[in-house]
Amino acid sequence: MTNDAKKYFHVEYDFVSNDEGELMLVIDALKETADDENAKFVYDGNCEAMLIRNENSIIHLPVIEEEAGNLLKEIDTILVTEMEGEDIGDVYEAEVEIINKALPIPDEVRKGYKERKNEKNNPLFLDDCAVNRAMRGAGRMRG
Repeated sequence: MTNDAKKYFHVEYDFVSNDEGELMLVIDALKETADDENAKFVYDGNCEAMLIRNENSIIHLPVIEEEAGNLLKEIDTILVTEMEGEDIGDVYEAEVEIINKALPIPDEVRKGYKERKNEKNNPLFLDDCAVNRAMRGAGRMRG
């Protein structure tokens, strides 16, 4: 299946961890349902990821903070919670795969993310991955 048949989305998201080293991804729900049995979380090993909800629906997660990235390297599955406003719409586990290379995200999807960030007038947005890598090198993360 080519990238043309797949739909890429950007949603609001956050990570929550607990003392047992488990990690949960909380995202805004999409209209179509996820394939709870075959969902996969693919991490580039550096600073971005994608959640493959089903064969045609992929959520691009362009910024993975250092703490979440470190936990992703230690776990086999991540709990995904899709929110519909204040209500939980769906909860499922996704297998974590670390590929240690650039994600196969089309340029137009990356461009769409940058345009969306600019619309929100986020003054911190330049290249979030580059900023995070630079701050890691300086021994601190942006909060």
